[in-house]
Amino acid sequence: MATLQSGGSASESAEVFKIEDHGIDAIPTSERRGRPRDLAFLWAGAFINYASLLTASLLTSFFGLGVVDGLVAVVAGSVSAALILGLLSNSGPATGLPQVVFTRRVFGARGAKVGAALTLFLAVGWFAVDSVIAAQAGVQLLDLFGAAALAAKAAFPLVVVIAALSVIVAVYGHRTIQVFETYGAIAFVVLCLVLFFALGHQFNFHLGASARGADYPGAFVLGFMVCFALIASWYPFASDYSRYLPERSSRVGVTLWPVVGIAVPMVLLGLFGLLIPTIDPRLAADPNGGVLAIITKDAPLAVAIPFFAFVILGEIWANYLDVYTAGLVALTMGIRLRRWQTAAACGILGAMLASYAVVFHDFHSAYEQFLLLTYLWAPAWAAVVLLAVFVLRRGSAGRALLAWAAGSLSSLLFVNYPNIFPGLRAFNQPLIDQLHQADISGLVSIGVAALVYWLLMARWGEPAR
Repeated sequence: MATLQSGGSASESAEVFKIEDHGIDAIPTSERRGRPRDLAFLWAGAFINYASLLTASLLTSFFGLGVVDGLVAVVAGSVSAALILGLLSNSGPATGLPQVVFTRRVFGARGAKVGAALTLFLAVGWFAVDSVIAAQAGVQLLDLFGAAALAAKAAFPLVVVIAALSVIVAVYGHRTIQVFETYGAIAFVVLCLVLFFALGHQFNFHLGASARGADYPGAFVLGFMVCFALIASWYPFASDYSRYLPERSSRVGVTLWPVVGIAVPMVLLGLFGLLIPTIDPRLAADPNGGVLAIITKDAPLAVAIPFFAFVILGEIWANYLDVYTAGLVALTMGIRLRRWQTAAACGILGAMLASYAVVFHDFHSAYEQFLLLTYLWAPAWAAVVLLAVFVLRRGSAGRALLAWAAGSLSSLLFVNYPNIFPGLRAFNQPLIDQLHQADISGLVSIGVAALVYWLLMARWGEPAR
C-alpha cells in the first residue's frame, strides 16, 4: 500500500496557501472540521463554470430538444446523478479516506487499483477539457480586444499557461480549493446573471424540439444522459472532500447538500445554456462557433470581457479538483511519489491532451464523445459500491468485480457509437435504430451491475455482519 504520511502539523495541513501533506491516509479526527452544508458550496464551485453551461447547450444546438423539454432533461439528469454522488460521499466522514481508497473494502486492493486507473483517466481527461474551454475563452477575449491575428494563434500557448496555473494552485490542497471556489463561484454567478439579462431580449423562450415523432424519446434520453454523465464522471471523487468532515456528521446532510450544490447551478446554468443557442442556431451548431462565439458577437463588450475572464478562472477552479484527486488516485495505484509530484505529472499529461484537442480536433465533438464515454464504467462501479455499503452491508471483492465488469460490458451493447464516432455503423446499429438513437448504456450498466451483485451475494455471499 502506497501511503503519503503527513509531514506537517494539524494546523498546517489544511490551511490556506499551505501545501497540504495528506495523501491517501485517513484524515485524523483532530483535523476534521466543518458541516455537511459546506459540501454544497464546494460542489457548487465545481459546477458553476462554463462546462455546465456548455453541456446544456448541446441539447438545443445538437440533440434537437426545445427549451422547456431540454430543461426537464437537465433537471432529471442532474438530480438523479447528484443523488448518487451524495450517497457515495458518506464514506468520507465515516472513514476519512478518499473515495477510491475506500473501495478497497468493496473491490479489494487490486480491484481498487483498476478503479484508480480509470479515475486517473477521468481526472486527466477533465483537466484537458477544462483547459481547452479556458483557452477558447482566452481566444475570444483577445478577439474582443481587437487582437484577432494574435487570437488565431493563441489557443496552444494559452493551454500551456492555464495548465501551469492550475497545477501550481492545486498542490496547495483542500482548504485553498474551498476558498477559491466559494468566492469565485459567487462572482461567476453574478456575471452570468448580468449576461443573461443583457442577452435576454434575443432569446427564443418558445423554441420547441426539432426532433419529431419516434425520434423524440431518443433525443430526450440522450440529453438526460449527457447531463447525467457530466456528474457521474465525478463519482470516484465523491468522498475526497467529505472526508474532512467530522465522523458524527449527519448522513442525510452529507447526502443531500451535494445534491443542492450540484443541481442548483446545473439547472440555472442549464437554462442559460439552452437559451443561448436560440439566438443564432447556425452559429451554435458550427464546430468553429458555439456558445462562446455567440456571446462574442451579441453581448455588450462591458459584459462579455469580464464573463470570458471568469470562464477562464472557473475552468481553473475545476482543474483544482481534477489535479488534486489525480494525485490521490496515483498513490492508490502504488506510484510512490509525493502527492504534489503526481499532481504535477497528471497536469502535464492533461495539458498534452488539451494541446492535441486545440490543434488537431473539433472540440465540441470531442467533448460530447468524452461525456458519453465517461459513464460506461462509473455508474456500474457506483451501483456496486452503494449496494455493498448501504444495502447488503457486506461484500466480496471477487463478486463485486464480476458485477462491475458485467454492468460495464453490458452497457457496450447499448452505446450509440455514431454519436461518439460520426459515420460509424457499429455491430449494435439495428438495436440503436430500434431505440431511435437513444443511448441508455449508463442506465443499463447500473441495473445490470446491481442485479448481478445482488444475485451473487444472495447465492454465495457471506452472512451479514
